[in-house]
Amino acid sequence: MIAIPASSVFSAAAGFVLVLALTPLLRAAAKSIGLLDRPNARSSHAAIVPRGGGVAIALSVLGAFAIVHSGPLSQALPVLLGALALAVVGLSDDRLSLPAGVRVAAQAAVAIAVVTTLGGLERFPLPPPLDWPLGPLGAPLAAFWIVMVVNFFNFLDGIDGLAAFQAAITASGVVIAAWDPSLALLAGALAGAAAGFLPFNWSPASIFLGDAGSYFLGFTLAALPLAAPPDLRSSAVLFVSLSLWLFLADATFTLARRALRGERLHQAHREHLYQQLARRFGHARVTLSIGLASAMLTAFSLLALGTRSQAWLWAALGLAVAAFAVEAVTASYQGSA
Repeated sequence: MIAIPASSVFSAAAGFVLVLALTPLLRAAAKSIGLLDRPNARSSHAAIVPRGGGVAIALSVLGAFAIVHSGPLSQALPVLLGALALAVVGLSDDRLSLPAGVRVAAQAAVAIAVVTTLGGLERFPLPPPLDWPLGPLGAPLAAFWIVMVVNFFNFLDGIDGLAAFQAAITASGVVIAAWDPSLALLAGALAGAAAGFLPFNWSPASIFLGDAGSYFLGFTLAALPLAAPPDLRSSAVLFVSLSLWLFLADATFTLARRALRGERLHQAHREHLYQQLARRFGHARVTLSIGLASAMLTAFSLLALGTRSQAWLWAALGLAVAAFAVEAVTASYQGSA
């Protein structure tokens, strides 16, 4: 039986309640200052919707963590500070439409600062025998991991509820993994806040996360495993990779396909698999399907890492590949219909 610390449950409850209270206020503020998402080439929506709801999540996570946490901040402080810094960058982009180079430079600067504080990866995050020692490559690879997840999470925040649902699932998995008490509290606050945001963000959404939210969520989920003890760090990154697999695989597949066609990778588009599926099945069904598949991968990955069995870890990777294959084939069928 899984024993979840009561403090993490309280942290999740506090995040849930705070975001329920703050989101309507942020939504009204976004409308009043014109912080609106207007449909463009990338959009899966036809209506103008307020954005910046991620600010409510960031404030709720900060508030819940402050309420519940006691004692030394330990490894959670660099993660929280980095996430808040990127939330500010994201909010600036929501408001001012920052150039891509400025956004990536800011993400890289925060990632490097956090990795310098926490340390990098000691081994490549794959099961043996592919868990090669990384040596001096461990720090730059860890920084690259953070920047990649931040951007991929932003790419997958394109239909109602999907990013918040995924964040709640992965953060809940981090709570159960319990690498560090302060990290479990932070993950609990994130899981609760993301879940509490869903009633406002479920299809049809009345407010969007915006870049402030996708940057905050993506960074936190990427940095949490890097804050685990050094001997657990690589397996923690592997776990988060498996939990986020459908996000990471969709973004990688779509970028590779566009690159092979010679298209500009930073150009807005609607070619991600989840977007193709949403055009056929609707936002709610696709979000629920991907979320349930991610929950299955998260649970299986927790079991595999808990057993420390190489066979189970490879089985978890095989299951992840199979789940993405089902998504890709389904989206391909839709595209030819």
